Amino acid sequence: GTDAVAGAVNIKLRDDFEGFELRGSFQDHIEEQDSKDYVLSAVLGGNFDDGRGNAVIALDHADREQMVKAQREFAAVATSTTSFLPEGRFFGSGDNPIDPAAIDALFQSYGSAAGAVPSQNLLAFNEDGSLFSIGQFNSPQDVENFRYPVDGAVNTNLFPDFYSYNFDFVNLLRLPLNRDSIMGKMDYEFDNGIEVFAQYSYTEYSADTALAPTPIPTVGVRAPGEAASNQAVSQLLTPGSNADFTFVVPATNPFIPTDFANLLATRTGDDPRFVGAGATEPFTMRQRTLDAGLRLSSYNNIVRQFTTGASGPLPFLEGWDWSFYLTEGRTRIVETQSGNIDTNRLQTLLEDPSGGADICAGGFNPFGRQPLSQECVDYLEVSSSLTTEFKQQIGQFYVTGDVVDLPAGPLSVVAGYEFRFFDFAFDPGSAGGAISGFNAQDPSGGTNEFRDVFFEALVPLVSGRRWAESVELNLGYRSSESQFNDSITGINNDESRDDAYKVELGWALDEHWRFRGSYQRAVRAPNFEELFDGTGSAPQIFDPCNSFSGARNGPDGAEVLALCQAQDVAGAVGPNFVATPGAQASINLTGNRNLEPETADTFTLGAVMQSPFEGVFRNLTASIDWYSIDVEDAIIVPNVNLIIADCFNYYGNNPTYSNDQESCATIFRAGDILGLSDPNTDSGDFNNSNNGEISTSGIDLAASWGFDAGPGYVNLNGLLNHVLAWEQSDGAGLPKIDYAGTVGYFGAGLGQSFPEWNANLTGTYAWRDYTFDTRIRYIGEMDNRAAAQYAGETSLTGVDAITYVDLGASWALTETVNLRLGVNNVFDAEPEEYAPNVQSGTDPSLYDIVGRRYVASFRMRF
Repeated sequence: GTDAVAGAVNIKLRDDFEGFELRGSFQDHIEEQDSKDYVLSAVLGGNFDDGRGNAVIALDHADREQMVKAQREFAAVATSTTSFLPEGRFFGSGDNPIDPAAIDALFQSYGSAAGAVPSQNLLAFNEDGSLFSIGQFNSPQDVENFRYPVDGAVNTNLFPDFYSYNFDFVNLLRLPLNRDSIMGKMDYEFDNGIEVFAQYSYTEYSADTALAPTPIPTVGVRAPGEAASNQAVSQLLTPGSNADFTFVVPATNPFIPTDFANLLATRTGDDPRFVGAGATEPFTMRQRTLDAGLRLSSYNNIVRQFTTGASGPLPFLEGWDWSFYLTEGRTRIVETQSGNIDTNRLQTLLEDPSGGADICAGGFNPFGRQPLSQECVDYLEVSSSLTTEFKQQIGQFYVTGDVVDLPAGPLSVVAGYEFRFFDFAFDPGSAGGAISGFNAQDPSGGTNEFRDVFFEALVPLVSGRRWAESVELNLGYRSSESQFNDSITGINNDESRDDAYKVELGWALDEHWRFRGSYQRAVRAPNFEELFDGTGSAPQIFDPCNSFSGARNGPDGAEVLALCQAQDVAGAVGPNFVATPGAQASINLTGNRNLEPETADTFTLGAVMQSPFEGVFRNLTASIDWYSIDVEDAIIVPNVNLIIADCFNYYGNNPTYSNDQESCATIFRAGDILGLSDPNTDSGDFNNSNNGEISTSGIDLAASWGFDAGPGYVNLNGLLNHVLAWEQSDGAGLPKIDYAGTVGYFGAGLGQSFPEWNANLTGTYAWRDYTFDTRIRYIGEMDNRAAAQYAGETSLTGVDAITYVDLGASWALTETVNLRLGVNNVFDAEPEEYAPNVQSGTDPSLYDIVGRRYVASFRMRF
């Protein structure tokens, strides 16, 4: 249907289970004993009424221990950096700069050499009122006058070449999870052949996340009367201007240290964004609120589903059957957040003549790691409860039977009707508005409905020929009518009718060889988030303004530098500029109710072999399949790195390096790129669009071989995937980039790593009551995904190939009791690291982040 582009996996549950079965497993890291996983499940079932009916009830409990990144050496120190420092960082204005001579004189008084601090945008604050320089990455300018301990809070991978806060030290590497579920199912068959069933499941699980203390601000800051609901307001900004992703401090703030006040007094220019001029003009900063604590998020999820249905023979048409089912599922997700900061209240404290001391005890001092009173924490910190509710109702009815006997066999068909109704509501609670920390969100909700008719036919073409044991044609068609409603605005979109269809051909040459091919057209309607929801993100970026970049050192290097300086409100970009390595840029997204469904065309060709050999190879089977998938009108979230690359002419769209080019107009830079705002929307939020294209192709190979070996039996299974291409274009004027063989970075999304070669090999050796098993997993080498987006940049590192080996052994203690003990990741292979990357320097969705661990399990059945 139109709510799925790639199909589904169907799971058939047993309807004849009898007895009681108890299973349990436990695993933990062998050396550290710090990553425990427990699973315990039980199933009770039996037949009744002389076997006509069967009832089953199943219980399951799982518990997973959390891990902090400090518990693993590879994750303890961030491989990327942040410009949000607990010490507070100054972002100066290019139109009203501090006198460089005054900066030089101040740092010479601290004992630094002349010229050690060449830019106003390297300034941060010690607790004693002095200043320090954060240095410049890969340049002669190192950290100067840093007066804090060099401990876990310092990114020691870079220090003293460059100072950055080590946010990874306190982040969670593995999330804790607690899950309980119960499922009941009953089937019954009447004498007339009608079967009925009912099934109910309930699952409740909780999980926690923890991130480093809140960076402030992560929202836009606008002049009075011009801010959207998720933006802060500053009285210090002039109409039409903004200070996005920085906060604004008046020059009269009482907490300004004396040394810094003397530097501010040397300003003689005028930045039109701010009220005032010269020494009295406001300025911008970033900071990180340590005293407000970690950004904690606790999820409680409750999922209920009830399904009932029946099937049986059509009484008036021999050989035909009917079937229907109805199901309703409800999901309620309650997320409790703490550690968010109300950015409007933050601006109120900063702009208050007392620095906020008249509002809460001690006020807010952003200059250094200064203590914040509990009263001010309570004033600023936003603890909120966000609630998401989903309801899904599905009903389906179909009939199936043989229409006519053809020379090669009966023509079989299925025809039916299906409806699907979805209801979604999201209430951000107090997390709505100008919140820094977790992504600011607005209330959203809506419904979507699908009404489908479908038809499928299996047409036998050839049977019993010398050149073909059978040839079959499978035809399928589905027509989906859909409509969406935004419950917040009451807006309905127009009804849409979309068609999906398929043609599959199967040719069985004989009992050993079978060939297959297919073409399928699939459609996917936009989901709730894409239609209605707004959110924000801060993906990792690459900055072409780096002095070492290929863009800066190419034939157009002078033009690139001029563009960098034209968009830099801080005047920090000079010939030797080096951006904060591994920096992130903020972007806010909103739903688009005008989205249309995606369409996908899939072609496959394959062959299956059942062994034609005798002897040791008699049980060999293998298959090979080629696939090609093309998605048109793909729903694409604006990609920050593609926008930046387009601005700097990586795709040939800005040959004059004009700052007026559309992509360039979105970039907000104060030295570093701090964020992107869409100039075509009042809020600056970007919309999803149907402008994308995605194409992928590859080869899947599977093989299985079993043979006798000594007193036992060996069984080998292998799966190999080779990605030939994974190409994506994000919109008009943007190239179709091939991401095959690239590893994803933070912000690209989970599952965005595409190794060209990926293989799994499993083997077992069974002897009497013992079974020994092994699994070998291979992930091929990859380049950095960003290297494909910024062609020619050599500083973006990739990963080598990696192999994981798991071993295990099981013992059938009795006919009803089985024990197993194993070791996963036997050689303790650490995940591949690459830079820059915010996610512990790796892709945790692809690589093993726990390490070598033992696994023990049992199964008892009575």
